[in-house]
Amino acid sequence: MAMNGNGQANGSASIPPVMTNQQPELAIRHEFDERPQRDKLSDILTRASQTPGSTQQLKEIVASITREPRAAINEIEQEIASLRDLIAVREQTLVEAIDQHANLSKEAVHGMGVVRQALAQIRTAFKAAMSPTPAARSASQASNGPPST
Repeated sequence: MAMNGNGQANGSASIPPVMTNQQPELAIRHEFDERPQRDKLSDILTRASQTPGSTQQLKEIVASITREPRAAINEIEQEIASLRDLIAVREQTLVEAIDQHANLSKEAVHGMGVVRQALAQIRTAFKAAMSPTPAARSASQASNGPPST
């Protein structure tokens, strides 16, 4: 079924506007009309005189209302401060660990150089110890025959 510009189906019985949108508004207006008239100035002053007698009582009420939120905020601030301290300690630990790693790396590189030098000296000494002496060379040539050149 097709709809017209008013959101109604074409060919259907039209509903008067008073029945659709205006009826709830009328009911709301009627409720407001049933409320008592605005308070007179004397009624307002009478109620104001019945509030707590001193400003001290008002201050105490405000203080009691704000005491708990302030305590919660203080607790949160203390927690934040302890977390900041913990972060600072961990940062210092990391800096010290990085410095220690750098020093150990330098020592390891230096130690590797010393080990390489020691290995080179051992090889040289081993080669010198293993090279045939002139007497051993002549004995090995005699048993093997003349050297081939």
